[in-house]
Amino acid sequence: MRLGKAAVFGLVVGAMTVGLAAPAMADPGDVVVQPKQARPGDKITVVGKKCAVDGTAGSLAFVGGAVPLNGAEEVDGRAGLATIKNDTFPGTYTILVRCGGHRSVGEIVVVDGKARPKAATPTPQGGAGTGFGGGAGGADTVLLAGGGVLLLGGLGIGAMAVRRRGDLAA
Repeated sequence: MRLGKAAVFGLVVGAMTVGLAAPAMADPGDVVVQPKQARPGDKITVVGKKCAVDGTAGSLAFVGGAVPLNGAEEVDGRAGLATIKNDTFPGTYTILVRCGGHRSVGEIVVVDGKARPKAATPTPQGGAGTGFGGGAGGADTVLLAGGGVLLLGGLGIGAMAVRRRGDLAA
C-alpha cells in the first residue's frame, strides 16, 4: 500500500510542477534583437514579432530596465529602442517582451566595452554557429516536467504491479 501512496504523491508533485511552470513560460524565438551583440552605451532595436498590441521589453542590461514597444510601419509586431547600461558586464542577458497577455523571450549579448581599432578585422573563434539540431532552443521546462510526471507515474504503477504479483504468489 505504501508504494501506491508514493506513486500518487509523485503524480501530484509532478502535476503541480507542470501547473506552476506552464504560466511562467514564455514563447521563445519571436523576439528579434538588432544588433545581436552590443557594447555598453550602444542602442539596440527590440521587436516583438507576435505582439498585436503595444507592450514593453525589459532586461537587466537596459537603461531604466524596460522600454516601450509600439507599432511601427516597417516591422511586423511592435518595436522599441533600448540603450545598454554603461556599467553592464559582458555576457548574455535575457529580454522579456510583454504585450497584453502575450509573453516572449529573447537575448542580447553584451561584449567588452573597449572599442576595437577601426582597421582590425575580427578573428574567428570556435566552431560555426549552425545550431545543434533540436537542442539549439534550450530546454523546454514544461515538456521536461511532463516527462517527469509520466516517468514517476510509470514507476509507481510498475511498483504496484510487482507488489501485487508478490501478494498473489504467497
